[in-house]
Amino acid sequence: MNAILQNMDIKKVLLVDDHQLIRMGIHALLSTEEDINVIGEVHSALDVLNAIDDGEPDVVLMDISLEDGDGITLTKEICKKYKNVNVIILSMHVKEDYIQRSLQAGASGYILKDSPKEELLRAINEVFNGGKYFASEVSQLMVSSYVTKAGDLTSKKTKKSGLTNREVEIIRLLSDGLSNQKIALQLGISHRTVDTHRTNIMQKVKVKNVAELVKYAIVHKLIEI
Repeated sequence: MNAILQNMDIKKVLLVDDHQLIRMGIHALLSTEEDINVIGEVHSALDVLNAIDDGEPDVVLMDISLEDGDGITLTKEICKKYKNVNVIILSMHVKEDYIQRSLQAGASGYILKDSPKEELLRAINEVFNGGKYFASEVSQLMVSSYVTKAGDLTSKKTKKSGLTNREVEIIRLLSDGLSNQKIALQLGISHRTVDTHRTNIMQKVKVKNVAELVKYAIVHKLIEI
């Protein structure tokens, strides 16, 4: 057993939360893991940096709301000062603002306080090995937010260019090298309708051929390259 432990990467974890019961609960969960060593518990923002200096943790489990400070601001300071310390935000809230601020601060993970033990262990292992980990609810919100913003951006671009969403879609297919016939099949419309759209598009953006149209779309960021 001792030989196994010697070859095992021991992950040093620091708990930061101003609620004693939560710290005790997490500590109890992690104490049964042979490859995790909880080096300390901190309840105030004021003591966090000193605890990191003393214990040199690999992973900090960080509460967002501390009595004397903001865990996200503290995360930014930690990530800037300690390059080898990974911070996982431990929160009760699935809020886009909190998630975005945490990512901007440099957090490597974001999980919920009611997460099962298995997810907490996965998060610690993932960030310890240089990766990132986000609770499924957090990931879903991030994807949803991205899709919404991407849709808003596309709408702004099409409005600015005077093109409809269908016309932008046809431009993208033309830029992929599809013929009018293939575009018609893919969109479920007639070949003649594609011809009409293509003529209208070129008149709107004042180009003479597909090459000029693709160049226009790239310059105005209607398509990605």
